[in-house]
Amino acid sequence: MTVASHLSRSLVLAVLASGTLYCQPRLVVETPSAYQVGDRVEADSLLMDASGETVTFGEILDPEAKAVVVIVFGGGFKSAPDREQFRGPLWCEDSFDDLGVQRALASRFAEEPVQFVPIAVPPVYKPENFGWDQDPFLGKPDDSEEYRAAVREFIDATEEARATGMLPFEKIYYDPKFRLAQNRKERKLGPEFGEIHPWQGKLKWHLDPRRYGTPTIWILDSEGKILSEPLFGNDYDADPPEIYYGYAEAAARIEAALRRGH
Repeated sequence: MTVASHLSRSLVLAVLASGTLYCQPRLVVETPSAYQVGDRVEADSLLMDASGETVTFGEILDPEAKAVVVIVFGGGFKSAPDREQFRGPLWCEDSFDDLGVQRALASRFAEEPVQFVPIAVPPVYKPENFGWDQDPFLGKPDDSEEYRAAVREFIDATEEARATGMLPFEKIYYDPKFRLAQNRKERKLGPEFGEIHPWQGKLKWHLDPRRYGTPTIWILDSEGKILSEPLFGNDYDADPPEIYYGYAEAAARIEAALRRGH
């Protein structure tokens, strides 16, 4: 199901629910699991830096920033899929195709008090399609040799894309178990996954039907407060392509956040 058809279906269901709400007092409207405008990303949300060290979201926020641009995207792969053509070094082709928008944003706001926080995630649901085996990201505990090796390979591949200038950021953070934007409907997690955190999955927008939801762009303030609904859903391989945001809209969102911060 495309994003467009999903959103249309959600709108119909919302209208039907609103029309029956008073005649069916027991009707329960599900609370969105994602962050909403005005919420704050929990400061203790866990990430990893390029060295493999664990850091918290609160630690990496720049208090001098007037706008924080969080980009969740699909990072590098161990080996390319068995395809005749593969457009770039990222396993998520929509994330690769979206780099034009992100590169333009990084250039436009290079001299502004804007912090970019790119968060790379591996192909946790189908790692075998991109060179990994034994389900290392979700199927192995954090202290296992298989998990540590897979994470190092993923970080190295993504950092190589950054070093060549393909990824237009000075620093990239990592979410190797895809906790921050976990798709709660995709897979049940066993004890090998480890602790389930209250912030888990909240960067996965609740109206986004995609398995991974990459790329997604969130605009925050320097304290982690969500300033607007996320930019999401660009599908460059659809026929015709489904483009829900571009540079102009993303830049306007950041500029609005900057005006708010003055």
